[in-house]
Amino acid sequence: MYGTVTQINVTPDQLTELVRIAVRSELATYTPPVPEGSDLPELLTRRQTADHIGVSLTTLHEWAQDTDGRPAVLVPLKINGRVRYRRADVLAALKESRRFKNKAQEGRGQ
Repeated sequence: MYGTVTQINVTPDQLTELVRIAVRSELATYTPPVPEGSDLPELLTRRQTADHIGVSLTTLHEWAQDTDGRPAVLVPLKINGRVRYRRADVLAALKESRRFKNKAQEGRGQ
């Protein structure tokens, strides 16, 4: 049931060196995770934005408006007559949309 236990004696300096070697070995093969949204272009179209956030184009349009209950969630840029959204703004709105969904569910008693 129990494995063999072997006791070895090491000095604090030896232990420090063993840990240092192990950490270096792990860091040599470490690949950091890809940040959320890094696959998105810097400026997104209305469709890309709505698809990424998971809302309709109507909801996206409504989010650009100030209401009595909240300020605009996601304000678009107008570039040469075209509507675009900044990636950073879209990612921030994605986090905010979770907050709005939670409030909507609380209002329905869910």
